Amino acid sequence: MRMRIVLPALAALALAGCGEAGRGANEATAADAANAEANALGNAAAGDNALAAVLAMNDRQRNVVFIRALLDAGIDCQAVTGSERMPDQDGKPMWRASCSDHNMHMISITPDGTANIVTRTDR
Repeated sequence: MRMRIVLPALAALALAGCGEAGRGANEATAADAANAEANALGNAAAGDNALAAVLAMNDRQRNVVFIRALLDAGIDCQAVTGSERMPDQDGKPMWRASCSDHNMHMISITPDGTANIVTRTDR
């Protein structure tokens, strides 16, 4: 089953708790690398670019975005316990999100905040 969900509040989630004060050199370098990756995909690193925001997030922040996308899609998932970056699909970043019930979902985010979710319902 394939679903598309628009996440208009994604940018707000990405910015919540993303203060510049207290960021270590490693975090700044990771954020810079993520923004460079988003630019390489042909996306402007503007403040309204949800994909750039997701790429710059740490694991915990990204899992919060993924649980919101799954719940908005009507997929039963009590918690996203982890996510891992997978090979790009059609030039778009892809993650595998694991729910606490051991179900897994493939999620990609577009620059406009649309979450594309691919999941199997036959298990």
